[in-house]
Amino acid sequence: MSPRASRAVATALALLGLAVEVAAIILLVPASAVPGLGNFGSNGVASLILALTLPSIGWLIASRRPENRIGWMLLAIGFFYALTQFSSMYAVYGLLATPGSLPLADVMAWLSGLVWAPAFTLLILLLLFFPDGRLPSRRWRPVVWIAGAAFIAMVVPNAVALWPYRGPLLLAADRALPAADTAPEVAQLLQTIGALTSLFVVAAGAGALFIRFRHSDGAERQQLKWFASAAIVEVVVLFMMSGITLPPPLDLLVAIIVTPLIPFAVGIAILRYRLYDIDRIISRTVSYAAVSGILAVVFVGSILVSQTVLASFFTGNSVAVAASTLIVAALFQPLRRRVQGVVDRRFNRSRYDAERTVEAFSGRLRDEVALPDVDAAIRAVVAQTVAPTAVGLWMRERGRS
Repeated sequence: MSPRASRAVATALALLGLAVEVAAIILLVPASAVPGLGNFGSNGVASLILALTLPSIGWLIASRRPENRIGWMLLAIGFFYALTQFSSMYAVYGLLATPGSLPLADVMAWLSGLVWAPAFTLLILLLLFFPDGRLPSRRWRPVVWIAGAAFIAMVVPNAVALWPYRGPLLLAADRALPAADTAPEVAQLLQTIGALTSLFVVAAGAGALFIRFRHSDGAERQQLKWFASAAIVEVVVLFMMSGITLPPPLDLLVAIIVTPLIPFAVGIAILRYRLYDIDRIISRTVSYAAVSGILAVVFVGSILVSQTVLASFFTGNSVAVAASTLIVAALFQPLRRRVQGVVDRRFNRSRYDAERTVEAFSGRLRDEVALPDVDAAIRAVVAQTVAPTAVGLWMRERGRS
């Protein structure tokens, strides 16, 4: 396929996914009034952001790197994700909000419980194909076959067993299916087996990423760092939010910030826009988190100590809080510099080594008097710290302005 044709196909698929999502949003307004469906909430905001972000990032990658399967996979994931929301809202509107107003609403109710599976399967396969769109080797092909078998187990039995019950019954949170019909129970069991099998695919994908990282260098290592950093942040946030409930609008803010991290990281990694900034981002994140934790401990500890020492002189804790604030303010800059140096040596080693090299070269340069030696030293330092593809040095001749 020519680059122009690839760009046209990618544009068409992205527009299709976005159009389906817009239609789902339009149907959401009247469908949300149906009792028992709950409010939109942070989960709805996260779903909306994903449905808009995935096809957009997929289009950017597929139109510029058509040979990379990741872009096409993101386009497909975005379409099926949007179709899941559209079919659900279509069924709710046509069966519950205004019964009989839309054709094939019962089929959409049946479809809404199935089309999530292609998006889910492609999403977990991203781990195997990232970042170049190819498997690490042919030995990983059985993992793709296992993912296909898990997909069939999650979709086909449910599609057959629930077809006779298509309609409002499938939209209920607690489906009261006839006890005499054992097909839905068998289908549910097979779906559970497929979901558990998918966990093996996820573990294999994580192992593939680890192996790639072990054997990678240069740009590929930075690509893997982008993906791993975004995935770790999302997993940590999801784990924390499973145990605590954030008050609005903080929950919406977290959803808006955290949800698109992985698609954005994939886009940056593959398109290589500011690719090498990841080391700086990681080092700054770790250092400020460490500084914040240390200062929080110092602040609380100093308040307790101040209250104990000053209790006989002052009443209340305002003086203790003020003293603790002054201590934290005085410690911030020295502590930040010390922690930043330690973190840079671990997470941003290239920048740390470059700074040390430049400092050492500055000290040697004062003692150099021969221009050929200066020229050779400058070229060596630039090649070591910046690693350009070519180095050119221009020196102004004496007497010229």
